[in-house]
Amino acid sequence: MPKLEVEAKFPVDCAVLDEVKRRLSRLGAVHAGDSLERDYYLLHPCRDFIESDEALRIRMTPSGEKVRVTYKGPRIPSRAKSRIEVEAISDNTIIEVFEMLGFKTGIVVEKHRSYYKLDGKALILLDDVKGLGCFVEIESINIDDEEILDIASKLGLDTTTMTTDSYAYMLYKKLKREL
Repeated sequence: MPKLEVEAKFPVDCAVLDEVKRRLSRLGAVHAGDSLERDYYLLHPCRDFIESDEALRIRMTPSGEKVRVTYKGPRIPSRAKSRIEVEAISDNTIIEVFEMLGFKTGIVVEKHRSYYKLDGKALILLDDVKGLGCFVEIESINIDDEEILDIASKLGLDTTTMTTDSYAYMLYKKLKREL
C-alpha cells in the first residue's frame, strides 16, 4: 500500500554526529541499529526518472539477506520532501529481473547508516555517504514539514542547510560537474 513519506536531509561535518547522538539520547530516541547499505538506482528503459522526478531503488546490505525494492513517486509540493512510496522485500536476484525487463543500474549510493526512532513519530538517520560526506536525515509518514524542522532544531542542526535532494541526485550532480 502506498504511503506518503516526508523527509529532509541536513549536511553536517562528520564530527558533529557524536553530538547529534547525545541530543537524540536526551530526547529519548532509541538506537535501532547500524548498517552498511548499497542503493542501486535503476534507469527506466522508456522514460527519464530525473525528468519525471521518480526513482526505483534496490537497497542491499552486505549480507544480501533482505533486499528492499522501492518505488518513489514524484514530489508533492512542501518544504520537506514529500512523495508516495511503495516498498517490497525480495532477495538479490531482483536486479536480474529488472535487467531482463530493460532496466539499467544508474547511480549506486554506498553509505554507513545509524537508525534512531524518536517517539514512534520519526526516524532519524545518521549517514556517512561515500563521495558526499555526512548527513542527518529525518523522515516520517506521521508528521509534517514543521515538525521535521522542529526536530532538526532540537538536534542542533542548521535548518537553513536543509536539502530535499536524494543522495543519488547529489552524486549525479557531482559526477556531472566533474565531467
